Amino acid sequence: MRIFRALGEVWFVVAVIAMMWALALHASGAVTTKHENSLGVVQYTSNPLMYQAGGVADAPNSVSNIDGNLNLRIKPLGTYMLYDESILFCGMPIDKFRGVASPFVLTYKRAASRTIQGVGCHELVRVDALETK
Repeated sequence: MRIFRALGEVWFVVAVIAMMWALALHASGAVTTKHENSLGVVQYTSNPLMYQAGGVADAPNSVSNIDGNLNLRIKPLGTYMLYDESILFCGMPIDKFRGVASPFVLTYKRAASRTIQGVGCHELVRVDALETK
């Protein structure tokens, strides 16, 4: 009887170790799978960024704060004089405009990160100055 009990305990320990090993193998496959290219990294098939070249539309009314987020009115380059548009950026990335004169190029993520009052806000990646002739 004792031998059967000892064998039962051994089989139980072996079964627990086997289950833990199987779970570890399954979990490691979920987090360590390589991407399907030769580099093993994420590659885009479409550009995830948007670019907007332009300048400040109307200096005093071009920047507003909407629930702690930056709403910027700009006049895109190459459009008629009365046209302007607003872009809502998540947070207040004012520091990215420091030292940049108008006209400039805004680079931001194409997909909105979240919505503010029903409007999608975008993550501003960078702001670059344009040289004019």
